[in-house]
Amino acid sequence: MKSKPDLRPCRRVPEHFLRVPALPAEKVSAMSGPLPSPPSVWYQGQVQATLARRGGPLRLVRGEGPHVWDADGRRYLDARSGLWAALVGYGRTEIIDAIAGQLRTLSFAPLTDAASPLVETLAERLRAVLPGDLVSIVPVPTGSEAVDTALKFARRFHSAAGEGRRRIVISREYSAHGSTYAGSSLSDPDRGLLRGMGTPLAGIRFVHAPYRYRCPHCAVLDACTLACADEVERVIVDAGPGRVAAVFAEPVPGPGGVLVPPAEYWPRLRAICDRHGVLLVADEVVTGFGRTGRWFACDHWQVTPDIMILGKGMTGGYQALAAIALRRHVAERLARRLVPHGFTYSGHPAACAAALACLRIIEEEGLVDRAASLGRRLADGLAARLRDCPIAGEVRGLGLMAAVELVSDRATRHPLALGTRGIDRLEREMRHRGVLCFTDNPVIVAPPLTITDQDAGELADAVASAVTALATARRRTRP
Repeated sequence: MKSKPDLRPCRRVPEHFLRVPALPAEKVSAMSGPLPSPPSVWYQGQVQATLARRGGPLRLVRGEGPHVWDADGRRYLDARSGLWAALVGYGRTEIIDAIAGQLRTLSFAPLTDAASPLVETLAERLRAVLPGDLVSIVPVPTGSEAVDTALKFARRFHSAAGEGRRRIVISREYSAHGSTYAGSSLSDPDRGLLRGMGTPLAGIRFVHAPYRYRCPHCAVLDACTLACADEVERVIVDAGPGRVAAVFAEPVPGPGGVLVPPAEYWPRLRAICDRHGVLLVADEVVTGFGRTGRWFACDHWQVTPDIMILGKGMTGGYQALAAIALRRHVAERLARRLVPHGFTYSGHPAACAAALACLRIIEEEGLVDRAASLGRRLADGLAARLRDCPIAGEVRGLGLMAAVELVSDRATRHPLALGTRGIDRLEREMRHRGVLCFTDNPVIVAPPLTITDQDAGELADAVASAVTALATARRRTRP
């Protein structure tokens, strides 16, 4: 008799919230030794006392190309790209020199009624690679702030037309839209980003993501039914006429598990939003600037969102810069009105210089096409090496982002519960093999686009070997 698949979600927390899970207060107090003094640096997503007892973070002191070195001289292939940001690798003198030159010329300019002309140069450069009629660029310092900005602009767009009742926003399971209050509210509630902090922003509804391996609608069927896309339309209709402002979605949720949608999903989503006067907002903070083998992930399906959120790879991690890009009809409506929004460091001249240099590298070195070809090699290599591994349920990817989903049983697809010890063991196995990646379930790799063919092969070897070692250890410890 064929086993019934276990389609329970395989939940992940964002990449910077995954290393040390919170412990109950009684367990913390029972741990041996006195509690450490308050930390001088608060490390993101960590239980500070637990991290201190483990000797602190891995201290990285140098980077070159796709590699980083720790304080003990050990070299690692950075298959995290920092946090998805180090797109063109480390130590790029072209970007460093551009930043230094700009700082010598003009070290700061606001983005108000006085600004650096470099921000206009960058806007024109972005317009040349953005899809469709995304013509207006709104610079902000970080991707999380870009998400806030997109939410404000989306709601303001409707209120400017006398549709102030459009306040509802639809997001999806497995989403990761940053860690500001708005971004945390838009992210999958199971991530617990607002735990102990209060209720999320009002008016946010969640639907299923296109997660074929565990889809409650069609995972057991021969083909995708796009029921997850139709679910968006049901929520819009149920909310009532003129109530929904926008749909926020990552084209390929990266931190959520590299969930590659079927080819028809995004065109269907575009049609649904058009039918109901709802703005489609694509969060390309992780997937933009070549990561998926196209300039932007939306390009895979020839879809132009009304608002696109940009960040991370735009400067290659050399400066903090993000933006939202607006379609012509959105920009034209809002250009006649004051939109009270902005940040001190929006469009910083040095950050704009870094972005222009980074974009030049991506184009001149053909990194978009390289991500496509090496991404196929990486995913195929992982799948081949893990074909007989009992805990490797699925290998999936697009461009240079790939995931290995771990299961306790391939037939039932029951998610493998790693726990703290399992995550720690897997992290040790990866580091022992000279690789830094996102170690959770699924295991995620997203190296810089500058890796070589040899790097891609070695990365596939290391990740597959580490996962196989974890499977072997589990067999030994099971009764």
